Parts: sequence; structure tokens; C-alpha cells
Amino acid sequence: MNFPAASQRSTHNEDGPRIDDGGEDVTTIRLEAYNWLMAFTSIHKIRFDDVDGAGIVYYPQYFHLCHAAFEDFFDTAASISYSELIRGRRLGFPTVAIESSFSAPLSYGDVAVVELSVETLGTTSATFTYRIRRRRDGIACFAATVTTVLIDLDSQKPRDIPDDLRAILETELG
Repeated sequence: MNFPAASQRSTHNEDGPRIDDGGEDVTTIRLEAYNWLMAFTSIHKIRFDDVDGAGIVYYPQYFHLCHAAFEDFFDTAASISYSELIRGRRLGFPTVAIESSFSAPLSYGDVAVVELSVETLGTTSATFTYRIRRRRDGIACFAATVTTVLIDLDSQKPRDIPDDLRAILETELG
């Protein structure tokens, strides 16, 4: 099976987003109750160490998939990598609140399609929405709303989101 690159942007038609997997065929993920215009999309294969004894993704791994998509967004769709933001600029976005719901399992060998959009942008905060679907059938598995606050990593104090980061985040504002 040919797996797509780690991260990519989705394109849309009347049936919903189409994920370009780098091969001849394109997987269509159908949207039900929501319509995301150009949400950032990150693709992750579910590996053996992601699952529990029942063979399904252990619940904390969903949050790991969300954070991986967050880093992928900075690494591929933004002008600065997340590691450069942390190490070079000494800025970070720790999570201060999470709401989540689980609707279907992911299993060993599945491919998770993680969509990220920015729900709101405040002076120091950003709220991200994540949707995770199984690629093979488009079934929604997980949804989360994650509120973060930009902090100076040295002082551990909130700071205003600088204009360049605000512009990057606004590209995914839903």
C-alpha cells in the first residue's frame, strides 16, 4: 500500500476534501455536520505501539496525534518550524484546556486523517479544533478542541501572539 507524505493540505470539491496521497488514486473524506475550508491535514499510520491490548488506539494517543498535526502544521505549512519556535525564539503553545469526544475506534494498521483548524485567536491564546477520521472509510473517530496560550519559555509567562505567528494561524482560521 502506498501511504501519503506525513502532512499535506486538503483540497475540496462538492463531496468534501480530497487528500492527495501522491499516487494515482485520491481518497475522498466525506464531511457530515461540518464543512472545513482548507483545513490543514496530517496523515498518520497507526502503529503497534499506538494500540492497547484490545488492538485499538489507546486514548492518550489521540492527543499525541493532535499534537503531531500541530507540529506538522508549523513544519510544513508555516514559515517557521515548531522546533525553531521552541529552540530559536523560545516560544511555546502549552495546552490550557481540552474538550474531546470519541466516536469510533482506530485500530492497528489504520491510517488516521487529522484535520486541524484554528477556531479562535485571542491576544495570547489560540483555540484549535481537531477532527480525526479513518482513511479507509472516512468514519469520524475523534474530535477535540484544544486551547493554548503562547508563552515565553524562559519566563513561563504568557505573551501576545506576534504578528508573524498571528498571520500563520489566521491561514487556518475557520
